[in-house]
Amino acid sequence: MSWLDAYSRGEDPPSAHLRPVDPRVSPQAFERWAEHLNRAFTLRQRRWADTLNRDVRAVSDVASVAAVLHNAKARLAPLRALLAHPALPEAAREGLAQALADTVRSAQRTLEDSARDAPFALQAAVRENSMPTALTAPPAPPPPPARSGPPPGRRVIL
Repeated sequence: MSWLDAYSRGEDPPSAHLRPVDPRVSPQAFERWAEHLNRAFTLRQRRWADTLNRDVRAVSDVASVAAVLHNAKARLAPLRALLAHPALPEAAREGLAQALADTVRSAQRTLEDSARDAPFALQAAVRENSMPTALTAPPAPPPPPARSGPPPGRRVIL
């Protein structure tokens, strides 16, 4: 749970050691874990949205807006990395991915609505740096899980 706490604070701790939830765990324990996961992901997602909002309000020229949007798309990487982690159950992955997609689409709509009366170059910068495209690009692969036991391969005996 400490990994999720750090993640929710905006930290990116190593995740290679994370393992799938043991299927023998009680339903109550699984539910507590799922709630903790959802809370951590939601806080991290809200942190992303708040940072985007703050950064967009702080700039006014086209180049700066484009840079802010580019950086916002890059800041989606930790959210996408968690969604791609092999230890995440598929049901959790689907629900969190949908929540992230909804947040990103909402942010894009807000940006486009805000730019509606802006100069054409600013409108173009918002469209060219569309947030939802960051969700369709392939995420960076997660690190391979740490192995326990002897290394794989042939054993040579002389």
